[in-house]
Amino acid sequence: MTELAANLISIAVLLSGMFVVMSVAWLILKRRDLTLDLPVDRDQLIRIPAYGLQQQIQDLQMDVIGALVIAVMVVAFPFATDSLRAHIIQEDVPWLFIFTIVIGLIYSGCKTWKAFTQLTKLRLGHTAEIATANELIGLQALGYQVFHDVQAESFYIDHLAIGKNGVFAIETKGRHKRTKDNRLCFPSWQETKPIEQASRQAKWVGNWLTKASGVKVNAMPVLVFPGWYVTNQSRPPFPILNHKQLVKTLGNCEQVLQFRYRARF
Repeated sequence: MTELAANLISIAVLLSGMFVVMSVAWLILKRRDLTLDLPVDRDQLIRIPAYGLQQQIQDLQMDVIGALVIAVMVVAFPFATDSLRAHIIQEDVPWLFIFTIVIGLIYSGCKTWKAFTQLTKLRLGHTAEIATANELIGLQALGYQVFHDVQAESFYIDHLAIGKNGVFAIETKGRHKRTKDNRLCFPSWQETKPIEQASRQAKWVGNWLTKASGVKVNAMPVLVFPGWYVTNQSRPPFPILNHKQLVKTLGNCEQVLQFRYRARF
């Protein structure tokens, strides 16, 4: 085998890991773009405080990580290429190394697939919660106190709104819109877990506030699907809304929640 061919094969083997990871990432992103849409336009949302600085910090962090990877490759790549080229020219195949490389590539591909799938879900959830938080600004203008990411025992309350007519524990669920159907049934599935989750969290909020204040507090669960047009074919156990309906619906919930105040003398 010629030295040029040995060099090319060496470089191809050394870059195979990068190729596998980038190929898997490209396939997932391509599939996502062809079949799924975000339910809301992220560019139309009101920016949170220091959003621009946060983006710059993230970009610089990625630059530092990229510089670290390049530094490692610049040092290790020439030695690895030379060693691999020598094995190829001498036709001394290191089968243990080959086996390790194959296992490593399979693991890296599966890990990349899992990570990018999770990133897609987190990106959807983040966008949905920001959309809901944007609308809750309207409740603050009406005198409500609004809190986000309230830490409970082993979970988070997405949003908590407290006003003169009660306490609302708001659970936000992001659901992709498939490019072939833009209506809510859901078109492709049915689920009850979000309703059960919202009910449990509202109960926890009520108990928590009752213990903290000494006043009986009943929190109402609210389930929000940003970007979806929500229609109720039967009376829901609590409000299930599009994020655009939050201010009007919660602001008009008169005497939905009852507070029992103890007289103090």
